[in-house]
Amino acid sequence: MKFIAASFAFLLLASSPARAQEERWDARLAGVSGEVTVLAVDGSPEVSGEAGMPLEEGDRVVVAEGGSAEVALDGGSLIALRENSDFKLEKTAKGESTFFLSAGSLLAKIHSLGTQRLRVRTPTAIAAVRGTEFGVEVEGEDSHVGVFDEGKVEVTGEKGGAPELLISNQETSVRKGQAPEHAAQLKRFMALRGQMRGQGRRLAAIKAKWKALPPSQRREMRQKMMGRMREHRQQFLLKRAGLKQKLDDKRKQRKENGQKRRAENLRKMEERRSRINRKANP
Repeated sequence: MKFIAASFAFLLLASSPARAQEERWDARLAGVSGEVTVLAVDGSPEVSGEAGMPLEEGDRVVVAEGGSAEVALDGGSLIALRENSDFKLEKTAKGESTFFLSAGSLLAKIHSLGTQRLRVRTPTAIAAVRGTEFGVEVEGEDSHVGVFDEGKVEVTGEKGGAPELLISNQETSVRKGQAPEHAAQLKRFMALRGQMRGQGRRLAAIKAKWKALPPSQRREMRQKMMGRMREHRQQFLLKRAGLKQKLDDKRKQRKENGQKRRAENLRKMEERRSRINRKANP
């Protein structure tokens, strides 16, 4: 019996890392501003993002011009997406998570991860994070990564090669197919330092109100919010289509009015020429 009990305990210990690897982030939209769209992993129609909406592995969050969105992880980490950004939650397992920024930029404040691994990919770079304040930008075929007042980020090119380690107040750039440039003092990201500090205050406010949700409650909340926001999205698109039609009608009317004025002016000019010709040749 002792042998069986010991064997059972050993199996539990041996399997616990695997279970920990499968534990996933409780990812939610903590805030939205402007036009923010969520494309669900199940391929269902896109919806408008709403604060509090649970996000799942494989979801995409797309932020239009003039908009912004916040993705919170367990209420202890915050990823702020800026305008014109396309962000995908590729892998949300806490042991090894990956997010993909295909366009735009983000600012992230990630709590200490310990043995957990978190990466942010772009089309040309991979930023491996342990717990830090950092920013990522995608600009054409170039990617830029910067670390603010705390933490470390290891940056590699998408094809591997020698990594570049960034410490506080350093940044690097990565061109397509190349290794990262040598770390340099913050320059590109310096203008965002104030926003990064504001993000710390914002995260504190999110932590104070955060409530953990069991999986069943997350699923139920997600379904309700997705359904409601899908209807909201349809209404928004219909309204935008209506406004576009009105603008198109106004442009068409202005064009027609302009053509009529030009035709009338030409007619009057021809009449004047005819009168002048008749006087000149009675």
